[in-house]
Amino acid sequence: MPAIQATAGALRQAHDPEALGPIPKELAILFVVAGVGGVLLPGPIGTPFLIIGAVALWPRALEAADRGIRERFPRAHRVGVRQVKRFVADLERRYP
Repeated sequence: MPAIQATAGALRQAHDPEALGPIPKELAILFVVAGVGGVLLPGPIGTPFLIIGAVALWPRALEAADRGIRERFPRAHRVGVRQVKRFVADLERRYP
């Protein structure tokens, strides 16, 4: 299934199945909240969530980060995209 990406105010289909596509704003805010909570707790647990949420709230940065990670770390990108898509599908199934 092709991902739909927003660029410069227009939607375009990406035929790359590994493309992340836009992250729902509610999910991005959830990531930021989890990141802030994780930063306040001891350990580096919240930092990845804070980074993902901040980048997801800034669409141009999300597209650039997605492209950069896909080129430098293809296996990590593939696993991460699969995890985010699974998380989004689970949230949509639980809270339609």
